[in-house]
Amino acid sequence: MSYKPRDVYRGRRKFKVPLTIFLFVVAGVLVVSVGLFYGLQQYLEYDQNGVTLQLPFSGQSKTGEQAAVATPQGTAAPDAVQVDVVYQNPDFSDINLTVGQNLSSIKAFYIGYEDVVSSTALSAKASTAKAQGCTSLIMEMKTQSGQLAWSSKTDTAVAYGTGGTEDFTDTVSSLHKQGFTVAAQISCCADTLLATRNWTIALQNSAGAPYVDDNGVYWLDPYNHAVRDYLIGLMKELGAMGFDEIILADLYHPINKDGFRYTVTLQTDPSPVAAVCQLARKLAEAMDSSKVTLSALISDSSLRNDLSTSTGQDLSIFWKLFDRLYCLTDTDNASSDLEKAGSFLPNGDTTNRFVPECYYHTPNGFDSWALVVPSN
Repeated sequence: MSYKPRDVYRGRRKFKVPLTIFLFVVAGVLVVSVGLFYGLQQYLEYDQNGVTLQLPFSGQSKTGEQAAVATPQGTAAPDAVQVDVVYQNPDFSDINLTVGQNLSSIKAFYIGYEDVVSSTALSAKASTAKAQGCTSLIMEMKTQSGQLAWSSKTDTAVAYGTGGTEDFTDTVSSLHKQGFTVAAQISCCADTLLATRNWTIALQNSAGAPYVDDNGVYWLDPYNHAVRDYLIGLMKELGAMGFDEIILADLYHPINKDGFRYTVTLQTDPSPVAAVCQLARKLAEAMDSSKVTLSALISDSSLRNDLSTSTGQDLSIFWKLFDRLYCLTDTDNASSDLEKAGSFLPNGDTTNRFVPECYYHTPNGFDSWALVVPSN
């Protein structure tokens, strides 16, 4: 005999009550989690090394806590440091560095990063430079992307994967034997890799996000001490590899009409000159006892358009800090640029201290110059 559905006995659903309780518990946990996520955001502290949760009842100092740093897998994060506090604008009247002494004329040939990291291309560029009558080479060792040409052992380069694979000690030695002096050019505050991989030291836009310029380049906060220490470490490595000169490019504060935020606590109004020139001073002082010539590449905007208060490149201070000032220019403007740069140096000779960098042709009447011939 077959059973009709209504004739089948159905027992009680034993699991209905526990399942209901479980679902209520899960929903409650989700509600509490969302509430904590938004409610605790006010207690998040952002510093050079990451984000720390500082509860008001924890009794711990914000600046004394170590913060977690997001690092590439398999690498160790550098030691945590305290948040920088800038109390007042620095005084540059007491700069007492020996710069610009006993400089010889320099006839340099610029070699971009892509040619630097290729031994074949580098050799070809050196041959071209010799044929052009150049006795010096400028090698781009750190680009605005933040990529290093050499295998840096600095904690930051290792932690955030910005280093290359080669040691250039033998390369520099070989170029010396060919009769060249060799300069390394590194980008300072423009550094997309580091700013995006460790955004807690990135310069921020007015909304608090890492600042990126119209060319897609991210910038580091010039006030931040971690940025300074990273650059000092790189410069010392370059000096140890035998480079005769280091040229600091992008030692500069970008201009943004909407303003910026910084990763440090400022108790004075932000000042591009204070930020950039104080960073420049620390870099110069770190290399003062070395035999390496330390120079800076200045912006033509700082020089020609009186924008030094916005870019931070106060030339009256830069002349006190650096042996040479380079400026990307052209043969038509080189003389006027020299005259303008010299107006910030009331005492001293700019003959071998101001170096115009010109594309394809060398400027007339200059003992020192740099020739830039882009790769095809």
